Amino acid sequence: MAAQLHQHLDKVGMRGISNELGLRVIGDVLVHPQVAVVGAQSLQWRKFLRRYAFETPSFFALVPMAGASASEATVNLATISKEALMDLIASLAQSVSGSSEKPGYDTPLMDLGLDSLGAVEFRNSVADKVGIKLPQNLLFENPSISSISQYIQDKAAGRATDTSASGPGRSGENLSLPGLDATIDQWLMSVLEPAERFALYVDSFASEYGTLHRMALEEDIVTALEDMGVEDNGDFERLHVAWDDLRNQVKRGSAGEVQAAAPAPSAHPKPRVPHPAEDVDALLSSLDFDISTLRPATPPAKVKKVLLTGVTGFVGRVQLAALLQWGQRPDLHVYCLVRARDPDHALSRIQEACKEAKCWQDSFAARITAIPGDFTQPSLGLSSQEFEELARSVDIVYHTGGDVNLLSNYGRLRATNVLSVKTVIELCTTYRIKPLHFASTLGQFPAFFAMFAGSFSTQTITEDSTPDVRQMENFYLPSRQGYPWSKWAAERVLEGARKRGLPVAIYRLPNTYIAYKTGYTNKTDYATALMIASIQEGIFPVGAATAPLTPVDTICDMLVQASFLEKPKNWVYHLFDPRVVLRADLEQWSRELGISYKGVKVEVFLEAIKKRGPESPVFKFVPLMQHWRKYWFDPDERTESFPISNSHIFEDLPHMKWPPLREVFKNSVLYSVRMGFFPKNSKSIILDPEAGLADARRTCGLQSVGPDEGFFLEPWKVLQESARRECDLLFGGQLAVYRTVRHYFMNIMYLEDAHSKCPEIEQHPVQSPLIIVGLNRTGTTFLQNLLAKDFSNRTLRYCEMIAPYGPKGDYRPKGLPNTDESWKTDPRIPFAQEVLDSQLGLSEEWMAIHAQRAELPEEDFVIFEHCGRCYSICTEFSVPSYRKWLAVDNFKETRKGYAFHKRFLQHLQWQRPAKRWLLKMPFHLFTLDALFETYPDAKIIFMHRDPKETMGSWASLVKHAQQSLMDNVDPAALGREELRAMSTMINRALAFRNSHPELASRFIDVQYQDLVNNPVAVVKTIYRYFDIPLTIAAQAGIVNFCNENRKHRDKLTKHLYSLQDVKLDDSMVQEAFKEYYQSGLCKYLSSK
Repeated sequence: MAAQLHQHLDKVGMRGISNELGLRVIGDVLVHPQVAVVGAQSLQWRKFLRRYAFETPSFFALVPMAGASASEATVNLATISKEALMDLIASLAQSVSGSSEKPGYDTPLMDLGLDSLGAVEFRNSVADKVGIKLPQNLLFENPSISSISQYIQDKAAGRATDTSASGPGRSGENLSLPGLDATIDQWLMSVLEPAERFALYVDSFASEYGTLHRMALEEDIVTALEDMGVEDNGDFERLHVAWDDLRNQVKRGSAGEVQAAAPAPSAHPKPRVPHPAEDVDALLSSLDFDISTLRPATPPAKVKKVLLTGVTGFVGRVQLAALLQWGQRPDLHVYCLVRARDPDHALSRIQEACKEAKCWQDSFAARITAIPGDFTQPSLGLSSQEFEELARSVDIVYHTGGDVNLLSNYGRLRATNVLSVKTVIELCTTYRIKPLHFASTLGQFPAFFAMFAGSFSTQTITEDSTPDVRQMENFYLPSRQGYPWSKWAAERVLEGARKRGLPVAIYRLPNTYIAYKTGYTNKTDYATALMIASIQEGIFPVGAATAPLTPVDTICDMLVQASFLEKPKNWVYHLFDPRVVLRADLEQWSRELGISYKGVKVEVFLEAIKKRGPESPVFKFVPLMQHWRKYWFDPDERTESFPISNSHIFEDLPHMKWPPLREVFKNSVLYSVRMGFFPKNSKSIILDPEAGLADARRTCGLQSVGPDEGFFLEPWKVLQESARRECDLLFGGQLAVYRTVRHYFMNIMYLEDAHSKCPEIEQHPVQSPLIIVGLNRTGTTFLQNLLAKDFSNRTLRYCEMIAPYGPKGDYRPKGLPNTDESWKTDPRIPFAQEVLDSQLGLSEEWMAIHAQRAELPEEDFVIFEHCGRCYSICTEFSVPSYRKWLAVDNFKETRKGYAFHKRFLQHLQWQRPAKRWLLKMPFHLFTLDALFETYPDAKIIFMHRDPKETMGSWASLVKHAQQSLMDNVDPAALGREELRAMSTMINRALAFRNSHPELASRFIDVQYQDLVNNPVAVVKTIYRYFDIPLTIAAQAGIVNFCNENRKHRDKLTKHLYSLQDVKLDDSMVQEAFKEYYQSGLCKYLSSK
């Protein structure tokens, strides 16, 4: 209850006061003799005052902070130019819409994809920035950026404005309402204050009435409002007045005058928007090319240059990568038409779009010609000479660009999606024939949009079918939903061009929003918003609308390869994976990822969204969901594939196939996690180690982790409590903890199960391990990889530590050889690589410095983390209490991990015998006493490098890891903590060596600079020191590794980060490592 109250208060801009402040207020009141009535409340003024849509109440205007918040803007409207103001408003619109580019000044607001809630957010942002409140009917006026700016300047100057700013109020006041062709949610938005309150009632109104026409027929408004649960007095009165006015105007026959704020008729009315069918007829009659007069098309095998439109769009950017990465056309050059100031700006926009999709390669730039232009303009926005040169240069044209705004009417989409086709056809029929490949949509078929539910349940869609126009008329009003019509019209024009001889191919796509290989996911898409909201609530709505997972990169691979066929059998393709994703699939796949969310009835889901309010990403789509509810959610769950034929693409490309749905889903979720899409207050993760253990038991079917279950639970409970109190974990951080804990518990149970069946596993000794230690970034990884090429050294591989008995615990080998050939065929590698690829704390910066692959040697920390006792955990999370728990009482708990470490090694050497273990982990330096107690005959290779050269890089690496898992990472605090921890680690190692002179011969000190300069000589020195024979075969393997990894060696010499990244300097490092510098162990000191 308290949490819900806090959340509700926060939404309206109210914050509680502290106990100290409350006592102070009471004290101030009691010292005065007069009786006082006092209220004390901390407010977020801007958020709080948004409820007063047009005028701040007098009382609040007298409060200094409130008055300032309400009237003081960050922009001086008296001095700002119209151009600067338009640029500011365009930036706000871009931010709210999530667009990758700033809209033009003539762009209508709703063309940015804003819906009702988006318009409210934009209106609030403008009010915060300029101090002028835009009319609440903003959504229905649909002004341009330019007209909004003019309205603001007029309002600031006291001039009359075109749009009434008066809001709904008492009887007799002027109402600014939409007409009867508006939707119920739009009407509610225009009536209620604040407009966001529409979500409280839209379900009831929509289900009861459906349209404003039916509402206007209601005779008993009071009873109707009571029946729909309108209890708030303010809401009740506003709705009653507005509804009564609507009904009365309809009765008077003046429903068309409901829009009180509509401008006076213009002397120059806008031209009539033709029906799509009229457009098709006109465009077909305007096609005048003669194919016989043109040079023939370039044969596909000789195609060198192609043109691509829409390259910065969701599909276009991936299509560009598909063109440039296709192995059969390594010399293909792509001309990209981009709205931009100049070629450099155009290329920059292309790079930015591709980088967001994780598909950019630097080598692309040399094979791209970025052309500033606009395909909605005559001659593509180019000069006649530029148009002619382009027509002579390219061999194929891909017209992928378009406006996919489902909320725009046909008139607004006409120029972009329909008329542009004629210009593209002109290009394709200038000088030489150029095959035209067009990206269309399956959404033009009402049955597809309705998910084949209800009256569409018996329909099918084949490649040679076209939508029924009468059905479209009933389902899509062109004045409301123009996108399907625009693609239908474009297809008809292209069909006409094909009949005249132009090679045309049409690719009908679904509403794709994800990529398979990279997981790239379109955050602004409805399906993504639904996924995010579902994971936030821990539930998802079940119905006919479980989105098919057709990945955009597979679509683009198919499209590109089909476009180069010498003799294609078909010209219309459905690039659509018809397989359905079931409720059970989503629940199972998410559970595998560590996410728990369940399928529920849509009303349960919508109720949760209402409680969450505008914070939920799908909140703004609730009206859309309600509108299509009878098709998308009310029917029973669909279990059969969608009846959409896609046979044409597989006739022409029989080798192609759709990727596994599980992998598409998994990659999308992990991409979304890494990009921070999921809020940290999500209900789908429980940070409870006992829940993780229970989940592990359910998953693997085993029960026992050994005789001391508490040994494994305790560290994770400490970490959980430390994270809860001290660490602001992002969703990704919470998921990383849960996934790790669950996975480690499963491995521990597999170890215990193997031991119970074969007790002799843990009786084999671990003898004379060779252990590499030293500060991080001192060449320990490079040396480990060198020594691993001597196969008498048994190294730990990532795949065997992360899955000692395989992902299901059924991999039980014995006596395998320690050879390259054996490791390359290890069946655990695919699973281990999947785990590694999905590690949420491994940032790109981390992977660039510390390359990891499943089959490569890895540090021991993976073993120690299984029992929750390793400093590596502290590098991912800022958890002071857990750090203290590890270090207390001479690192008592850390030292306990060594018995488990030895036990783990015994299991691994049972599978693949070890003549001599080669281990490596810097953090062994914390507890050398425990290491020698466990392995009395251990031999230590101690790497040395000036800490001033390592600490900046190491601390920056930790910073990147933590920033991917935590919010509010403080680089300065992190730098100080890592400096303290690493100097403590070194000092403890020095103290141990000084107090155990009898072990001096067990240590060899190696300088980083010597290793970089002559790695083979260093290896020989190590072997001689420890009297280890170096065979000719081993030496050859080490030399080959050096030759093949010069790039890696070169990278070791680069200093990629500075101490200043984490607010450290040389003097701080010098002081912290004073004992180390004085020891003389580090011979090569920085000259800084």
